Amino acid sequence: MNSVRRALIYTTADRYFGLAVNFGLTMVVSRLLTPSEIGISVTGSAVVGLALSLREFSSTAFIVQRPNLSKEDVRAAFTVMLSLTSLISAGLLLFAPLIAHVYGEDGLGPYLRLISAALVIEVVAAPILALMRREMAFGQVALVNIAIAVSSAVTVLTLTSLGFSYMSFAMAWFVSASFGSILALLLRREFWIFKPLFSNWRGVIAFGYYNGLIVMLARMYDQIPYLVLGRFLSFNAAGLFNRTLTVAQLPDKIFLASSISVVFSGFSSEARKGGDLKNHYLTALTYTTAVHWPALGVLAILAHPVVTFLYGDQWLEIVPLVRIAAIAAFFSFSYALNYCVLLAVGAIRDAFLRSLVIWPVCAVLLLLAAPFGLRGMVLSLLLTVPFQALVSLFFVRRHISMTWTEFVFALWKSAAVTIGSAIGPAAVALACYPAQIHLAAAAVAAVLSGLGWVLAIWLVKHPAMHELDHVAEWLARMLRRGRQPRPDLLAIAEPVQAAVLPSEVK
Repeated sequence: MNSVRRALIYTTADRYFGLAVNFGLTMVVSRLLTPSEIGISVTGSAVVGLALSLREFSSTAFIVQRPNLSKEDVRAAFTVMLSLTSLISAGLLLFAPLIAHVYGEDGLGPYLRLISAALVIEVVAAPILALMRREMAFGQVALVNIAIAVSSAVTVLTLTSLGFSYMSFAMAWFVSASFGSILALLLRREFWIFKPLFSNWRGVIAFGYYNGLIVMLARMYDQIPYLVLGRFLSFNAAGLFNRTLTVAQLPDKIFLASSISVVFSGFSSEARKGGDLKNHYLTALTYTTAVHWPALGVLAILAHPVVTFLYGDQWLEIVPLVRIAAIAAFFSFSYALNYCVLLAVGAIRDAFLRSLVIWPVCAVLLLLAAPFGLRGMVLSLLLTVPFQALVSLFFVRRHISMTWTEFVFALWKSAAVTIGSAIGPAAVALACYPAQIHLAAAAVAAVLSGLGWVLAIWLVKHPAMHELDHVAEWLARMLRRGRQPRPDLLAIAEPVQAAVLPSEVK
């Protein structure tokens, strides 16, 4: 438990640092670039993301999940990954002019070509980071991720201020991939990984076959809005949709994404030992919803000041869209956990069947909503997100003996905590009505939400109270240490005092 808690601390610190950097970057860039310029960037990234799904046929999850991992397995995983990435990079180079012509934007050509080079470079770090995660060395993973985040942010800010517009993001991808790979090699100088080996490729492909199809389907669904909006409406609409989802997904990025790599490693370790994952799964649900749901509720209430603070007044038209997306996101709390369980128990085929059901159906619903414009596409999330949750739970329950009663019981306290944390912000919103909540009132609402959250945790005796107790004990120890003089400093101070101070002062 201590190793898991320590890993969570590292990944949370890593995630929060990355989020802080991205917050600052978003706030600045959204004021320097127009929605149309950002729309060009996200459309180009959507094309790259779709192409990158092919690389998941050699997923690094193979290295993390493999019960008995050999050096040959790692070399084979790297060889297959490098081969697929080289094909993707060559395809982007070849088809970049055609893609730019289809979208009527010549700048997409150099954008895609530069990213194609970055893709090959970042393959170097991938197997090293996977080995670190397998060994629960999340401190080293955090260090690499921090270097990537800082180098990317500095590059974007510098180039954007110099007038490179959306090309700044492609250049930042190249620079950050280089920094990350170099640092990963400095931390783990295991160059044997990069010696090609083709004899073990079948094991990698056997695992990656289903995983690649899963990721391909998921990324097709994720990128459809940008590809459709950028082609048939405008790059401006694509930029607005991107910023809507970015804000609505903040709670997920802050409270869930940081723990998923740790949870996957923990689930995989437990599965290798033949343990029962049900209790681990229900516990993870209880803890994640205790922070995820309250954050979404507060975001839905404070959407206007949040958008104003992050992006500025030119993005205010996404405020109602953010509220809709935040409400839909309430049903996404188990997504990543479900996928982790299926991979940990080796049910990669079921994970594929799950994707084969949810992603095409959701893509069709999204396309049917496209004629109704940007608002129609966001409203479709109220159907697609709950549908994805229900189908995912159906497949998970095939592998862990969990009843619906146990599932609901694991969540009711988090629901009560969500209500408690939303009372304060709701009161502030009513007090400001009919005017919008200004930033000062939003700060008050955030404080009231935090107080309501802690009080609700205590009233319903939520399991998260144990973690709050650990934090309180740690703070108390730090305070006690701060008040007590350190022995090593006393050992230095006493002879200095004897030599310097006159005898009458002594």
